[in-house]
Amino acid sequence: MKYKELKVTELKPFKIRDLRGSVITKLTERIKGGFNPARPLSVVKDNGKYIIADGNHRYKVLRDLSIDKVPCIVYEGKDPYNLAVECNQDEDTYAPMDLFDWLDIIGRLKDDYTQEEIGNKIGWSNDYTSKHNLIIKKISIQVLNLARKHQEGRVDKKSTNVEFNFTEGWFRTSGLYDIKPEYQLKTMQSFINDNCNWSKSKLQRVTAKYKQWQEFIEIAGNKLYNKKDLSSITDLIENDAFKSKQQLIQKIDAFNQKAKNKLIRGDAVTELSKLEDASIDLVITDPPYGIDYSSNRSKFNEHVTKEKIDNDDNTAIELFENVLEVLINKTKKDAHFYVFTSWKVYPEFKQAIDKYLNIKNMIVWDKGNHGAGDLEGSWGNRHELIIFASKGNRPLNKRKEDIVKVNKLSSSKMIHPTQKPVELITELLEASVQKADVICDPFMGSGSTIKSAKQFKDINYIGIELDKERFEKAKSFINDRCDKNAVNF
Repeated sequence: MKYKELKVTELKPFKIRDLRGSVITKLTERIKGGFNPARPLSVVKDNGKYIIADGNHRYKVLRDLSIDKVPCIVYEGKDPYNLAVECNQDEDTYAPMDLFDWLDIIGRLKDDYTQEEIGNKIGWSNDYTSKHNLIIKKISIQVLNLARKHQEGRVDKKSTNVEFNFTEGWFRTSGLYDIKPEYQLKTMQSFINDNCNWSKSKLQRVTAKYKQWQEFIEIAGNKLYNKKDLSSITDLIENDAFKSKQQLIQKIDAFNQKAKNKLIRGDAVTELSKLEDASIDLVITDPPYGIDYSSNRSKFNEHVTKEKIDNDDNTAIELFENVLEVLINKTKKDAHFYVFTSWKVYPEFKQAIDKYLNIKNMIVWDKGNHGAGDLEGSWGNRHELIIFASKGNRPLNKRKEDIVKVNKLSSSKMIHPTQKPVELITELLEASVQKADVICDPFMGSGSTIKSAKQFKDINYIGIELDKERFEKAKSFINDRCDKNAVNF
């Protein structure tokens, strides 16, 4: 080892790590007033060349300031990597080595040296070198580059003030090793967007969620018959639609089975009993209210609004309860229910539903203009009620207002005295339906629920109607050409 003044042009920079702009700026101010001889460069003499093991930042400033000579400590027969590490462990170093410096060194050496040899060069144990090598293997370069930009001591204050001391231990315990690059990047972006203020447990919860998504997607990929359905299942997984593996499997089964669409003429209780348990995702129905409905608006006795409705008498509530009791077994544990009713019998319907389901809302259908009734002695009734209830905790696709404005149908277009507009049913479906769901209407009537469901892609339906004539009319109505534009999810 010799102390010697060398020409700057004789020196050869040694790229052990990236130069940091903030250090260059600080050193420039210091060296402009004269180089401190107490801080000589450490160089290795190799084949007549002087390789800078420590002092590459200062060398850059010397070149920029056109300084000719600089004091150096010259080593012969020394490994520049080993010397550089020794020098950079000095507590007075201008720019201490950080995680990304070590990763750069390992990255440059790994093609020419074994892991053990790399450890020997930089003075590390094989185990410690292995842990750092694992970061290179497990973490995407995009994620590492993003973390590097926010590493404490490297941050460009002009672009961001967010900085954090990323270490090998932080990466090893984060959970990032277990998730694929796109989820790693989402995690890192969220972490930085929150100013790197996450606790370790918060970080691990986020990566654990992504790990579960990966496992769910892998299950779906293995079990789906039609691989084209994987993107739809993936969208649901990444929207947190499944709280358990069992829910996921049920949805996969629904995609695979593609439950056969059914239009059934018969008694609702009897026909529902024949269906497979836990096979229905969504119920939308308009049962008899028990108010012996008929309109007095038309002067013609043969008008559709004058027609009587089966079971629309004092047995209606009992019938509805019987149907509901069967539906509880036939619906999935997170099914949604929409039940039309009237303010006249709302308490009775609510009481029946409360026995089995969690009532979420009373939705008001604003029909646009008032209907018939006591044309002289009462206010005009322009609304009907819809009870929205849930069997479990399945979230809505979108949150809507609880007043839905859809004009009621002109009686000239109706095939059923209480026919609901397809557009109204579509409002409900948009809030609740998912691909491959099975929708059921046990009191099909005109078939509006089923016709609306047919506008959606990959939706299965079951419609049940007791009256033969109305069943045939409903089938014709349902099978008429649907709207040109199918509803997308």
